[in-house]
Amino acid sequence: MIFRNKVLVGGLLAVFMGTGQAFAVDIPPPPEQTKDSCFYARIDGGYSFHERPDITKNNVTPVWGGTNSATDEEIDDNFFIEGGVGCRVWKNVRIDATIGYRDGGDMSEAFGGLDGELETLYGFVNVYYDIMTWGRLTPYVGGGIGWAHHRINGITLPPTVDDGENFDFAWNLQAGVAVDLTTNIALDVGYRFADLGTAKSGSNPDRLQVDKIHVHDIRVGLRYSFKDW
Repeated sequence: MIFRNKVLVGGLLAVFMGTGQAFAVDIPPPPEQTKDSCFYARIDGGYSFHERPDITKNNVTPVWGGTNSATDEEIDDNFFIEGGVGCRVWKNVRIDATIGYRDGGDMSEAFGGLDGELETLYGFVNVYYDIMTWGRLTPYVGGGIGWAHHRINGITLPPTVDDGENFDFAWNLQAGVAVDLTTNIALDVGYRFADLGTAKSGSNPDRLQVDKIHVHDIRVGLRYSFKDW
């Protein structure tokens, strides 16, 4: 009897061990864990409203004892388009680099002594803080620094002034809200104030200088997040 019990127990152990090996072979390995990518790409466009600049017609001989400063000068409002890439470096903090173009805005003054066009290519490195997420909405604030390449062209008044271009320092402050359309795509609607520095015409002694190029931008764009990599 004892011998038969030992044989039975041994057989059961062999069956269980075989079954365990079969399960060990059949169970697939756990899937590899994917990482969330911090990177995103963006494209934006919008409309820009200019504050009144300070425009000086340097070394242009004043007429009727006047001054070289333009009178009630203005730059027409214009459109812009830009794109860039960025990364979420922390839960609520993003950094991106953008480059954009503003089409030519006509420059003029009250008494017809100024006629030209200002166009700008610019770039910013921006930092954003995503305040909080409510459902699909994420409001944010941010700001950035960069450069602006101005080109003054198409000058007909004053007649002695040549076209020209220059670089200057630029900065911005902004706020907006992102709306998640899908897990990867967000609609970004925002406001931005930007100081684009100073623009100057050619090296001719008679030149234009445009100071205080301050703009208020209404911007709409899309951000595509590369979630997995």
